[in-house]
This record gives sequence, C-alpha cells and structure tokens, in this order.
Amino acid sequence: MPPTYSSDLKWRIIYLKNDGYSKRRISEILYVSISLINKILRLYIKWGTVENPWRKIPGRRKTFDFNDMNILRGIVQTNADLYLGEIAQEMEVQSGKHVSIPTLWRSLAYCGITRKKLHKIAKERNELLRSAFMARIGIQYQREQLIFLDESAKDDRTISRRYGYSEINTRAIKKVVFIRGKRYTLLPALSLDGIIAVDIMEGGCTKEKFKEFVISQVVCNNLTLLFLLTIK
Repeated sequence: MPPTYSSDLKWRIIYLKNDGYSKRRISEILYVSISLINKILRLYIKWGTVENPWRKIPGRRKTFDFNDMNILRGIVQTNADLYLGEIAQEMEVQSGKHVSIPTLWRSLAYCGITRKKLHKIAKERNELLRSAFMARIGIQYQREQLIFLDESAKDDRTISRRYGYSEINTRAIKKVVFIRGKRYTLLPALSLDGIIAVDIMEGGCTKEKFKEFVISQVVCNNLTLLFLLTIK
C-alpha cells in the first residue's frame, strides 16, 4: 500500500511551485516522487485543492445513518443514565437496527457524546415557579441587597480524587484515608462586597446552628453596618 502524505506536505508542493521551483527541485526538497507532484498539481488546477473532493471514505458503510444518529442523540438526552446495553436495545426499538456495544460506543464518540459524572436535578423542581421566582428577585430587589449562603463540609476524605489513570487492563490504585476523622462545617455569607460573614464549626450543621448564624452574624452585622453608614 503506498504511503499516505499529509495535506500540509501536499500544500508545500503548491507553494514551492508558485514560488518558481521546478518539479525536479521540489522532488529533491520534499523527498517525493515527480508523479505525486504531477497528481497534486492536476488536482489543484481542476478543483483548487490538494485532496480529491470525490474520493470515497474507505472501509465498510456505517451502520447508523444521519437519522439514526439523531435518534441516538435523542435517547441520550432523554435518559442520560442508560447503560450501553440499554441504549442498544432502545436503538433497536426505534431504528430497527441491532448493533454491538463497540459499534454503539464508536457512534456515541462520533456524536461527541462522552461518559461523565451525572449532574442530578431534583425531579420535584417546577421550572415555571423557578422562573417566576427569578423574575421577582430581579424586579423587586437590587443586587446590593442579595446575600448568598451555602454550607460546605470537610473531613480527611474530602481531598480524595475519584478518577485516575493507569495502563490498559490494570486498575488505577492509590492509597487513601478510609477513616473520616474530624468533620468541619463551613458557613459563608457572600455578597457583592465578598464574604461578609463566616462560621466554622466542628461536626455537622443543624437547623438551630444555621438559624443562629443567620441572625447573629449576617442580620445583626449588616444592621450595625447600615446604622453606622446612616450616622455618617
């Protein structure tokens, strides 16, 4: 089988020819045959490119056509947590084509679909009420009035990574701490001015602790600051 030349090398032939080099000199510079140079020049003169635009892709015909790929995308968008076997079964139902798992995997890669960690959204969430709430916040409040609170926790297992690399057919192994150790909870309050209040406590955060943090540090501190600004 003859060697495959890159498009960059083929374009070099065109560039050198336009610069006035002879075919023999181009052959000596690029280490290619004169017959290849003639072929590239004919393609460029006829089609304006160095690749044959009518050349068929070698190999067997793809099992899935354009419509099947759209069906595959729709299945994944509707059910993102399906296993490959379940996707293959659903494809057989909707398209009438039965394919192997490797073929399905290549089809997913061709569509730009990869396996990744699931981002879970509450099924009970009402998108209409959510949009109405966001609209009400945007209309009735200024951005300086908004304060965001969130809870974060840390123990000896927090820094453990969930993914790693290893050679084919071998496990990615790393020794990590299995004992949780002491657990700390972090409560920050964030506004446009940055973190305006923070509390770090050992153990988990209960409803009473969270309420105390909001009243004593967020509300009272901001009322004191507002009072001082009013006096000035």
